[in-house]
Amino acid sequence: MSHLKINDMSSEVARKQQQAKKWSDEENDSIWLCGVLDIIGVNDIYRKTCQRTNIMSEIIYTFQSQKSTYFFGSQCEGTFIPGDPQIDLDAMECDERVLVIEDIRKANLHRASLLIVKELETPAGYVKLQLVMSGVPCTSMHWSYLRNDIYKTDRLGRIVLFDLPTLNNVFMFSRSKNKPALKSENIAQEWLSRQRVFGWPSDDTINELKSYGFFVIKKGHTLSSEIDLEWRISFSLQERILMFSLTDIQHKCYVVLKMINRDIIKLDYITSYHWKTCLFYVIEENTKDVWKKESLFQSVKLCINQMLKWVICGLCPSYFIPNDNLFAGKLNCRNRILFENKLEYLLNVGFDCLFLLKSGNVFEYVKSRKSPSRSSLLQENSNKVYQEALSNISTCIIADTCRVFNGKILKYYHRANGNIANFIKFLWIMLDHIKRIDTITEHSVAETQSALSLLTPHIHTCLASNISSLAIKHPNPQVRNFLLFGSLTYFLKGGLSGYLKFISVLYAIGWYKECEQCLDQLDEEHIKNNSSLCVCRIRNNDVTMAVNDILELKMSTCIWFLPSELPITFDAMKYEIFKYVGISSKENNSTRIFHDWDFRAVVDSNVYFLFLKSEIKRKLGKLQESKGALCGIVRLDCGQNIRHPDVAWNFLAWSASTDQMTDMALQCLKRSWHVSMGIIFLANYRKKEMEAKPF
Repeated sequence: MSHLKINDMSSEVARKQQQAKKWSDEENDSIWLCGVLDIIGVNDIYRKTCQRTNIMSEIIYTFQSQKSTYFFGSQCEGTFIPGDPQIDLDAMECDERVLVIEDIRKANLHRASLLIVKELETPAGYVKLQLVMSGVPCTSMHWSYLRNDIYKTDRLGRIVLFDLPTLNNVFMFSRSKNKPALKSENIAQEWLSRQRVFGWPSDDTINELKSYGFFVIKKGHTLSSEIDLEWRISFSLQERILMFSLTDIQHKCYVVLKMINRDIIKLDYITSYHWKTCLFYVIEENTKDVWKKESLFQSVKLCINQMLKWVICGLCPSYFIPNDNLFAGKLNCRNRILFENKLEYLLNVGFDCLFLLKSGNVFEYVKSRKSPSRSSLLQENSNKVYQEALSNISTCIIADTCRVFNGKILKYYHRANGNIANFIKFLWIMLDHIKRIDTITEHSVAETQSALSLLTPHIHTCLASNISSLAIKHPNPQVRNFLLFGSLTYFLKGGLSGYLKFISVLYAIGWYKECEQCLDQLDEEHIKNNSSLCVCRIRNNDVTMAVNDILELKMSTCIWFLPSELPITFDAMKYEIFKYVGISSKENNSTRIFHDWDFRAVVDSNVYFLFLKSEIKRKLGKLQESKGALCGIVRLDCGQNIRHPDVAWNFLAWSASTDQMTDMALQCLKRSWHVSMGIIFLANYRKKEMEAKPF
């Protein structure tokens, strides 16, 4: 008997040792996987950078707009791997002026409202929007007073919305071409009140999310008989906040699940949204101790197990509205068995499933785990991709800033109809407005001010340029000098572009020695070797520095001159301003903000720096240095470090013509012409691309 007990004890000890070794191996594997994910860009630095820059773009696009812009998806969340071509960014425009209500007592008595209505047959997570006029819900008896291209009557005779309206100057609605979205109060009572044993999300977070309401988006349930009349309830804003709040390990877990879904599961009807929902439930239903570096793969398996349970019962409950089954219309018997088998396979093979992950070259890292030399080479390549991706994020936010400035600020230049004083007044008001504004949509004061501060260098430079142009023409020397001195402050707030335009003002008033002194204070090599950013000509391989570098003179957007700035514009630039005059073209408003450089002169900051240097040295009699600067422009074009090579060659043609070198001037103009033809082709191609996009 004692012999049997000893054997049983030995077996138990051996089993525990084996289990301990298994746990130890899995912990080591998880720690190793965390390190690999950090290397390929699945880390806090990268995701926080993505989140911050997309929020800034969101604020900038919403600024001075009648609609609120929201960005969702992996690019906004930072849940994609650097270098991954399959990045999704969902842009939503929401008309928050339209009052969407759940209680008829809250209807606007002086304007149209939309009342959320549901029936027993209405699928969970979907609603209909009944028109309310003067506090009265509209039915078929009111039909003769309405436009039937926006409304329809449902089977109960209620007049309901089936297309997105936007408020016009009158009390009724007009059509909108933008992605349908309206905003309303809270509806997810079950989510708000359910018990949370492990305290996620926290009570403070729940109260915050409750205050944001929800979106209603034009999308009916796939199995509904009134699919064209239904609107889907969306908690995208709340989901985004929860994604932003994930810990590093939770974030890594989600990205691994996405990689598994794309590289191993590969089923069209199972999306990353299913896994996001799964992750939310697993976080809510488990202790914080699960989310440790050494438990990463265990947390991945927890999510796979949860998904397997849902597949077996055929129910994937929406996180905010559990009665909304995300498998509905997607998981038939065949699909369910196929998905179930894949999940069971993943649980059986365990960590070895990483051999099948092509995303981020994870499978290569697994194969090279015991080879330091191969691992080092992989890390070097991943780091290069990672650094370029970080740089491109900065490019995107600066490009977005330029687009908004073109579309929302410079449009007032056209509206001024030549009255530059009115345009200057508008710029003053805009700067004051930016200082006074607290928040935009649900963003904090700090986020709002940080985003809008990207616009101010452009506004300061534009304001100073127009004030200087008026000042130079003023007959009173004292007034002129006062205005010029005052504009200096704003030029210096405009980064490198503002500084170079300030030197242009000094040149215009004949202060050539002072021009030279100002140029000498700049880092010439840095300016020459770093290309400018320009929204009209974005390159795929843009590599820039941080956003704040604009204000530190380390980088610049391209420099531009409006027709109102002729007094401070070089003769060589004046052709660029007026070269499209007399050319008739039909303007497409939907793409105008992307192609708004045809009424002004635009030049790369490095080209303009060298051109300034050439002209200043020429005025000071330093001809060799002047020619050297022109040769520098040629070298820039040969190195493909400029965005407006046609303008650069026009500058060279003008300089050659000034020196009576007609043959060389003609050669430069010929070169400019050939370059322009290629640019026009690319511009037309980009324009067609933009016209094809719904947003």
